[in-house]
Amino acid sequence: MNYEKRPLWQWVLIYLVAAVVVYGAVYYFVLRKNGGYNSSSSQTYTPPAQQTQQQTLPQQNQSLNPIQPPANAQNIITYTDSGFSPSTLTVKKGDTVIFKNTASDDMRVASNPHPRHNGYPTTGGCVSSTFDSCSDIKPGTSWSFTFDIVGTWGFHNHLNPSEGGTIVVQ
Repeated sequence: MNYEKRPLWQWVLIYLVAAVVVYGAVYYFVLRKNGGYNSSSSQTYTPPAQQTQQQTLPQQNQSLNPIQPPANAQNIITYTDSGFSPSTLTVKKGDTVIFKNTASDDMRVASNPHPRHNGYPTTGGCVSSTFDSCSDIKPGTSWSFTFDIVGTWGFHNHLNPSEGGTIVVQ
């Protein structure tokens, strides 16, 4: 076999394809199972405790412990098969936003940027103060998050990162 007969551009293409295959395998088998990259932030900021929970939306003859509705009933973002509605919501510091899944598929609410989900200052990881539902939200269920930090916070559906929106906290 004579290796000298291949032009340089072919070798570059071969190595590029090999690198993409290796990266794809690592992502699929390692990072995907852990929900993406872990944030290694060295920030010492500790936000106040916040309440997050997932619940089943009321259906016929079903007994539930409903979550407290937000002070402003407009603080609901509905996820449909077309994405989030409204895509931008303005709330006051301390308000709770409910993300309600009415779509036919699961969703997972997470702060931008994808896949790190570290845009909202928290201690990191999936804890109650993380702007990340940390698990799939099934159709007919909801998840809530209390925003205690003033700013503009982007979010997306981790299962389909092209779908997202913005929360403006005043």
